[in-house]
Amino acid sequence: AATAMMPPFSPFYPASFHASPGHRFAVGLEAANVVEGVLGETRDPVAAAQTLSAELDRHARQAEAVAIGHASRSGWEYVGLDPTPAPLMDVSIGAAIEKFTGHRLGSSGTLTAARRITEAVKSVRVKQVGYSGLMLPVMEDRRIAQRWSEGALSLDALLAYSAVCATGLDTVPLPGDVTDEQIARIFGDVASLAHKWKKPLAARLQPAKGKRAGERTEFSDPYLENATLQPLP
Repeated sequence: AATAMMPPFSPFYPASFHASPGHRFAVGLEAANVVEGVLGETRDPVAAAQTLSAELDRHARQAEAVAIGHASRSGWEYVGLDPTPAPLMDVSIGAAIEKFTGHRLGSSGTLTAARRITEAVKSVRVKQVGYSGLMLPVMEDRRIAQRWSEGALSLDALLAYSAVCATGLDTVPLPGDVTDEQIARIFGDVASLAHKWKKPLAARLQPAKGKRAGERTEFSDPYLENATLQPLP
């Protein structure tokens, strides 16, 4: 894994680090279900953006109130909240985007949906840290893993979406014969995009030992959805 342009105190690994000594904490949201609930109700981009902004704001401010209360009791410093609506397996941001566009993730309109979600996230009225955008973690979201296996998504597509959302290349499965040079070039592409737009991005790559393109990964982690490996460009 590698990160670029990441400020301190992100609550999401592998991007988490402190910039100074002391007891501090940040909060991350797992709120893809909120996004899916809103985007499943309307495909009107303006109405969806307004409603999503209000709903994410409501949940994030409730979480921040809890964090501030904990800080006052514990003596730890609350440094902020990342309102990125992190998915996890069946709590799917991929499914949310498909409900909004009416088409398979990776089709035309995916980038626009990613931008709308990101704008709603950035409007949330809390002390923001970290990515504050949209995550598309391939192997931590069952719908995204499915579309990756089908070939509807690629490294280049995910990088393109990262220009308007967040995270970069997250839990992307790679063939086991990927070389150090290829990984370095992928990291370089992510870093170039991050520096161009002055935004935090990361690359969290998952080489599958002994597996080739066209084969399926066999990771045993319960929080990773196995997927079919795609050829590297």
